[in-house]
Amino acid sequence: MFNAAFLRVAREAIGLTQAETAARSGIDQAEISRWERGMREPSAGQVSALADVLDISPRLLVEPMAVAVPVHRSARVESKRVQRRANGRLELARIAAERVLADIDIDAPFRFPTLAEPGPTDPERAADSVRRVWRIPDGPLPQISAYLESAGATVLSVDFGTEAIIAAYTQLAGNGRWFFLNTAVDDAARGRFSLAHELGHAILHWDRFDAPVATDAEREAHLFAASLLMPRHDICAEFAASSMSLVELVQIGERWGVSPQALVMRAASLDLITSSRKSRLFAQLNARGLLRSGLSSIQRDEPRLFRDALRLQRVENGYADGELAEVIGLPLDRLQDLLPDYFAPDAGPRLKLVGAVRAGGV
Repeated sequence: MFNAAFLRVAREAIGLTQAETAARSGIDQAEISRWERGMREPSAGQVSALADVLDISPRLLVEPMAVAVPVHRSARVESKRVQRRANGRLELARIAAERVLADIDIDAPFRFPTLAEPGPTDPERAADSVRRVWRIPDGPLPQISAYLESAGATVLSVDFGTEAIIAAYTQLAGNGRWFFLNTAVDDAARGRFSLAHELGHAILHWDRFDAPVATDAEREAHLFAASLLMPRHDICAEFAASSMSLVELVQIGERWGVSPQALVMRAASLDLITSSRKSRLFAQLNARGLLRSGLSSIQRDEPRLFRDALRLQRVENGYADGELAEVIGLPLDRLQDLLPDYFAPDAGPRLKLVGAVRAGGV
């Protein structure tokens, strides 16, 4: 059966419109439109022509697979075309990772909210609940992705194809949760806060995820992220022990893995500083360039699950990257473009072991 949704994803991932796809494939645009709407199905020859243009294996267009639209937080407003291209790239990366992870058993000791156990709806209480249920110690949260993966989510570092989008989240049927970090974003504090922001959506808005993300949902996710990374009791103690000078804000930010800007915003939201003090601090941060550049000493969040799964496939099962590309259905250079942290361009050939061992768990 033809996968109409995947055709759209694969087309948008390389930034093509229906008209451009038609021109390159020699197929009428009206036909492509009908296929994407599920009104008709292409012939085998037309599937092959589409696959050539989209630079994918033809089987990806005829295999049943779930396709989702990621939700993300942008640093600035981008065109719909840029957003669609980023969404397409994220879906291709997710599908690639899903195929690598398919035969691997994953232990998830923690869990996300469910219909039976929905959890708090207030952002700050929800963040406190996550820390408690996921057994996150008091104080700074060093690696958010480690806890996400312990709760059954997959976190991927992906080249979004734009620097405007920092992180993203996708939820599939069956509670499949995927979080994405943009490899093009160098600011570790910004990436961590955005990842926590997407977690806020996953915790607070999981039951209405098909609906557009409204302004109130964005505010709630933002407050959740601030509360998760800077819990009220702990961060108030930090502020009480400081005069909140620029030097101290940088030091606190380095300890907590957040930007000085996020600290000022958190202090203001907790009524620890006045609005005029907040404005003065922002002016000082801006004068020092700290509103535009991150703190280089903050450690970047490093997802481990997919990296460990690849290691199992490469070492235990002896797969070369070219063979993994065949299994996935994308050329190796596409994987290197989408997932540069995992598929290095200079990765050499590997010998495949005789009698491959099935990957056990990560």
